[in-house]
Amino acid sequence: MRVDFIQDKEADDISVIVHAPSRSKDVDELIEAIRNYAPTPLSGYSEGVVTKLNKDSIIRIYSKDKRVYADTSEESYLIKSTLYQLEANLPRQFVRISNSEIVNSDKIIRLDLNLAGTIKVHLQGDIQTRVSRRYISKVKEVLM
Repeated sequence: MRVDFIQDKEADDISVIVHAPSRSKDVDELIEAIRNYAPTPLSGYSEGVVTKLNKDSIIRIYSKDKRVYADTSEESYLIKSTLYQLEANLPRQFVRISNSEIVNSDKIIRLDLNLAGTIKVHLQGDIQTRVSRRYISKVKEVLM
């Protein structure tokens, strides 16, 4: 595999193009790894201590009382970013389910659909939440 860098002062964002003789499992895995790359480290604050959070350990990120928190299996951390900023920088496994919550799809245990069309999400750590009506079609597209 050859990796090249081309500087483009007119580029608005980073763009990655994969050239290959054909599409294969290795190419698909490479593309997925690039898509899941999140360059911004996520720091959580708890009791005056700053902790670098492993994104795979995060169950959900939510806002409450005008603050943003990230829940892991061990503890809840204060995050000093907005949900919109986080949504733009998190890997694809994180799905926005409402204006106030993003969940890690790898931590979903089950989804309960009811006749009214709402979806209840059961997450690891005995956490339950709901998908807002605005995000139902996006969640179905990503998770089902």
